[in-house]
Amino acid sequence: MTLRKFTTSMIITGFLFCGGAVQAASYQFGQLLAGNGPTNPHFADLEITDNGSGNWTFTLTALDLNTIFGSSSFIGSMAVDGVKPTSISTDAGGGVTAVNLQNGGGPGGIYDFRYDMINPKNDKLTGLESVTWHVGGLGSTALPGFNGELALHVQGIGDNGDSAWYVATSPVPEPETYAMLLAGLGLIGFMARRRKELAV
Repeated sequence: MTLRKFTTSMIITGFLFCGGAVQAASYQFGQLLAGNGPTNPHFADLEITDNGSGNWTFTLTALDLNTIFGSSSFIGSMAVDGVKPTSISTDAGGGVTAVNLQNGGGPGGIYDFRYDMINPKNDKLTGLESVTWHVGGLGSTALPGFNGELALHVQGIGDNGDSAWYVATSPVPEPETYAMLLAGLGLIGFMARRRKELAV
């Protein structure tokens, strides 16, 4: 009987660990990394979802850039310190027609690659716009953290047209992650209570 309880406990623990590994995260951008811009404005949100098999979906939403940075401001690119995808496609109808992969990026080109959002004919991500793109070929890579692995380049800041790089602050867990955590804690509590009742 003790072996059965132990096996059941191990299976449930495995489910809890696997459930906690759901890869979806929300990021808020606003911590100045380099350049001439406001120090800590929250100006953009990024949602990243791991769709499985090394395929991810990104949705970048610019907040009111005109109020924060000036009427000529736009987001030009997102630099990434990590594994470069092998394929990319952009959803139609967003603020940018095509998001493109380029090598390097970030201040001094220190990042591995970047997603460019500047295209011909003034096609760029401006205030209150969003763009969604899909990438493939990432294998089992974990989602980026919040210690400088992602950086957005804001251009056209103020009257002088300055630019600045901003990193993401801590990711906000998805609601599903909290639900799974609560379900796991409830299951552990139920098992502890049942074990106590059986011991009596």
